[in-house]
Amino acid sequence: MSESNVETIDSTARPIVLEDVAALRRAGVIDSAEFLDAARACRDADYWADWSLKALLALGAGHLLAGIVFFFAYNWADLPLLGKFAVLEAGIVLTAVAALVVRLERPGGQALLIGATVLTGTLLAVIGQVYQTGADAWQLFALWALLTLPWALASRSAAHWLVWLVVAFVAATTYGFQVLIVTEVLTYVEFSCLSAIAVALVLVVREALVARGTDWLAPGWTRLLPAFVAPMIVFAKAVGYVFGVDENLVAGITLIVFVALLIGIYQRFLPDFAAVAIGTAFGSLFLMAIGGRIIRETMGFEFDQPLQVMLSLTVLTFWCAGVTTVTVKLLIGLRRRMRRGMHDD
Repeated sequence: MSESNVETIDSTARPIVLEDVAALRRAGVIDSAEFLDAARACRDADYWADWSLKALLALGAGHLLAGIVFFFAYNWADLPLLGKFAVLEAGIVLTAVAALVVRLERPGGQALLIGATVLTGTLLAVIGQVYQTGADAWQLFALWALLTLPWALASRSAAHWLVWLVVAFVAATTYGFQVLIVTEVLTYVEFSCLSAIAVALVLVVREALVARGTDWLAPGWTRLLPAFVAPMIVFAKAVGYVFGVDENLVAGITLIVFVALLIGIYQRFLPDFAAVAIGTAFGSLFLMAIGGRIIRETMGFEFDQPLQVMLSLTVLTFWCAGVTTVTVKLLIGLRRRMRRGMHDD
């Protein structure tokens, strides 16, 4: 090869990045072990240093906030009245101001603003304890979510939004248990379905924002977490209907709809094997429950008849093993098809 050709190759070459290695893995050029070795080679010292700093920041912030909460819990009786409020209020002001100084687009600033959010909830709890306001739990969490919403909007952090959504979800859940279900506006099953739909709407909003270019919401866990939580909320009630514990069919219908949407959308429109696997797992578990109900109705589980129980359990074991085997084979085939589709694209 001539020197001119070598110079041309060197001048146009670029470093191999992780996306290149992932493309080779999807095409079947390298196996799993080779992929891990190549990924380590692509992720240089700067990448790992950045990852380590973020991980240590998250651990440090979490331990510091937990320490503040436990400090108040342990020393509650010995703290003076003004001291209880002064420490928390000063902490909120300092963390909010420090977040602005550090800048909100940096992980440190976002962690500080999350700290201000957590301290706000602690302050509200202290106010309720000191003045015995008599407020219900849902009112505390609702006020907490309302006061800290501007910080969540300003942070542009997926982790901060996760904290805020957990607070808002607890507020809605406690309101449902303390008001809606008690006053019989909704049944427990209906409220569970509405809660699951609310989580699913969070996933819809996430997908819409990512499609519009909101990069800070793009990490995969922001999709997989609501995709798992939404069907999980109604799964127990759906299984309860199968076994006759609950008489409301709406939980079962909601679960089936969630499973179908997860598999359909994340297989054809937004390819994501993990999301498809979540939907498939819930679907297979629901099928196992249906098989258990059929076996109970046809063969019975009368414990005063040991032979009958052993036979029923044996059939149930084979049914669950069969569903698991078919599910695994379907997922393996689906993963191969999704990889070929991504390679063709």
